[in-house]
Amino acid sequence: MKKLLRDILINVHILKIIGYSKKWIEGISMHSKMVKKNTIFVANKGKMTDGHLFIIEAIQNGANIIVCEKKPFIIQKSITYVIVKDSILALGTISSNFYDNPTKKIKLVGITGTNGKTSVTTILHCLFYKMGEKTILISTMGIKIMSKKIPTVHTTPNIIEINKYLNRSIQKGCKYGFMEVSSHGIHQRRISGLLFTGGVFTNITHDHLDYHKSFKNYLSTKKLFFENFLHKNTFALMNVDDKNSHKIIKNVLAKTYFYGIKKKADYRIKILKEKINGNELLMDKHKFFTSLIGEFNIYNLLASYATARLLGKKEHEILKKIKTIKPIKGRFEQFLSYSGIRIIVDYAHNPNGIKTVLKTLKKIKKKEEKLICVIGCGGNRDKKKRSLMGKIVYDTCDRSIFTSDNPREEDPEKILIDMKKFRSYLKKEDILTIVNRKEAIKKAIQLAKKKDIIIIAGKGHENYQEIKGERYPFDDMKIAKTLLKNSNR
Repeated sequence: MKKLLRDILINVHILKIIGYSKKWIEGISMHSKMVKKNTIFVANKGKMTDGHLFIIEAIQNGANIIVCEKKPFIIQKSITYVIVKDSILALGTISSNFYDNPTKKIKLVGITGTNGKTSVTTILHCLFYKMGEKTILISTMGIKIMSKKIPTVHTTPNIIEINKYLNRSIQKGCKYGFMEVSSHGIHQRRISGLLFTGGVFTNITHDHLDYHKSFKNYLSTKKLFFENFLHKNTFALMNVDDKNSHKIIKNVLAKTYFYGIKKKADYRIKILKEKINGNELLMDKHKFFTSLIGEFNIYNLLASYATARLLGKKEHEILKKIKTIKPIKGRFEQFLSYSGIRIIVDYAHNPNGIKTVLKTLKKIKKKEEKLICVIGCGGNRDKKKRSLMGKIVYDTCDRSIFTSDNPREEDPEKILIDMKKFRSYLKKEDILTIVNRKEAIKKAIQLAKKKDIIIIAGKGHENYQEIKGERYPFDDMKIAKTLLKNSNR
């Protein structure tokens, strides 16, 4: 793609331009090492590093235009410098302009909340695909244009990538986009310049407080999405059963709708029967069975149904397809061994997530079936939630095995010590601590008897384990299946 500089600077708040402005550019980058010939380098003053320190390196690598917030000490005649008030806001507009403003041509819905973001975006993508629509999915599990998967590192990719893939999806005929919007992505303004048709709020509980410092800050960040990115011609769909939903929409201009199970709402659903293999539901006077398990998944299903309705899809058309939605990888994903041991892999990695999953299992399992949990906590993340999660598992399960998750730069042994710092922990022998995650899963299988349930929590869909800056192949479900096969269980 090739664009004139003047065309991609439309609506950018420019303070000054130094140098020749009639230039062609072929790309945009925020990272000096990734700069290529005829690229715009946007210098952003980030939390860890200041992009202004890498302007010379970017020029050496081929950048012909520099977007920055302050005039560099050294000015090169062949380079154009665009001085702006806010580099990140400028980057959002520049990226949108460079990729032909894709969010003006697609109905983009942003889904945010502590839990359920990935499930709702994935269900919506699958649902619309089943209804014959071409869509793009942007989530923790990667970017997916119709059926083609594109892996990503962050929950919310950077704004350049988002616009690039949205543009590509439009070229392939996509009319709808479903995007997971994280609190980090909102706070770091990785969604600047995007236009949303609607926003969905799933819930908000204790998480990411290492980053946001307080629950109040975390809540305020979620509010920013609904206040700053939704206008009067868009919709805001809120989980009425979450006590903070009304706080989030206090100053929202969008048309507001509510969904829920317990309270009065625009969109409601009733759980008629809960089983280990699915739920029987009643929605809009229609009874149907879904293989999605647990109340939390019913919320996700309802949010998806309501979003589809708000996007203009007919009730009968949605109901016909939504009942065929299969469980999502790493989200209460199940496997039953030939010996009768049930393995469940789930992404639950915060107190509310693990509490909800275990509560569901306790409710639907039979009395004689033992519940064994293998769980860890991520390194370099909120330390306060470790003992909370440890206590929930210890108090709920028949056997608890604490192990390593993604320790990152931390000592996994210290993480396990943090997990055990709770008052009700009295009998050390009741908790097994096995740092090696594979060995922990193996031990759970050895302890399990016929009809027992092993829940392996924390990593879900992830196919790696992050240790000291390196990612090593690790898939909870694959490892569990292999261990079951090798032990003839």
